[in-house]
Amino acid sequence: MTSPPTTPVALSRKSSNAPLAPSPLRPTSPNNTDNRRSATSTPPNRSRARDLLRKHYGLAVSPPQPIPGKIMDPMNLDSPAFDAKSYYEQLITTSSLQNLLKKENELLVEIRQLDSERQSLVYNHHHELIAASDTIGAMKSRAESLDADLDLLKAAFSEISRLSSEIIIEQRDSDNVRR
Repeated sequence: MTSPPTTPVALSRKSSNAPLAPSPLRPTSPNNTDNRRSATSTPPNRSRARDLLRKHYGLAVSPPQPIPGKIMDPMNLDSPAFDAKSYYEQLITTSSLQNLLKKENELLVEIRQLDSERQSLVYNHHHELIAASDTIGAMKSRAESLDADLDLLKAAFSEISRLSSEIIIEQRDSDNVRR
């Protein structure tokens, strides 16, 4: 009877019910059920929403344009020209098991950091939306309380206008009587 593997990857899979995202060390396969949607099957309104968010936050809507003088390296994880398959094949064929496990741990740490940053950004923007909503609510209640004051002010201006018209009419009448 064999026991399950106790590598860091196996342990992290045991502790988390969520499926792990594909990575260069864990490529997706046609049989992989964790990756049910491909990038091409994104609904149009979802990609539109993504484009609107990118535009709002000042990110490029299209893939970033290459920087002149900078080499587009398909083996650089941060390069727009990154090729996951080539990177995976190169890593598997040239690295030892120990180096592969080390690289996987590095990638997992980086993924967790990026997830944490993303969650922080989402929380901050969510907090800002709630604060804006509260501000709008406070402005609405203050504006509603001003309605009564504005009605009184409107009535006062109407009375002033009426009295002013009466004075002008009386003044014309008195001017006409003098002539």
